[in-house]
Amino acid sequence: MSKPEIFNKPAGQEGAASKGEAAWNEASSARKEAAASKGEAAMGVGGGSYAKNYELNVKLPETILCAVAETAAELEGLRKAQLVKLSRSVLTIARFQAREEMEGTLLRWINRILSSQSGFRFAFNNYGSMPGKPLYWRVQNAEPFRRLTDSFRVLEGWLQGNGCHGLELFSHPRLHLLDELDSSIEREVLMAFSASTFYEVVELQEVELLVTEQWANEYRLVSRFSLLPEGFKQASSNH
Repeated sequence: MSKPEIFNKPAGQEGAASKGEAAWNEASSARKEAAASKGEAAMGVGGGSYAKNYELNVKLPETILCAVAETAAELEGLRKAQLVKLSRSVLTIARFQAREEMEGTLLRWINRILSSQSGFRFAFNNYGSMPGKPLYWRVQNAEPFRRLTDSFRVLEGWLQGNGCHGLELFSHPRLHLLDELDSSIEREVLMAFSASTFYEVVELQEVELLVTEQWANEYRLVSRFSLLPEGFKQASSNH
């Protein structure tokens, strides 16, 4: 990956924002299972009191995480002036809200969906930018992701029936490198990266479910789900 010279500056430090955390008393396990199955919406989800934010992400290999860290290091020189905000190193394919007592049923649903899906290869191909998404790596062929995300639509009715927000699906995902970019340096940064190249093939083998409280920004890993080996469904369907 070629590095734009603009970012060869001393790294600064960014003050860490303090994060609040609240705890709430759990109901009995029997009541939790009943609430999930009956679709009770009287748990304060409308006001966001008990809902948590979940997301499904592609498990990225170390080669990609190292490449992201390399790019982030180039951007560090601008952070001391608070001109950029780096993104989390995730490739998100779905996002939604659910209550904690729904988690057991949610895990069973996701495992059932992904256990019948085959893994596949895809490529990150160069940098992109668009309004609200300052800098990201493009996914070259998104068609396999469209098929994968479509398989999660079965969850939407169940989530809404339990008083939770519907699914947000990303059929053409992007790996975001920046969340925010100050307008004073936007042109300079984007022109520098337009001359840079990046290409890496990744094999999607696992998907991770993460969760965070609505008022926090710290994600916790809930579970990992393995997909079938690439081409397994196609090979088995011939018999």
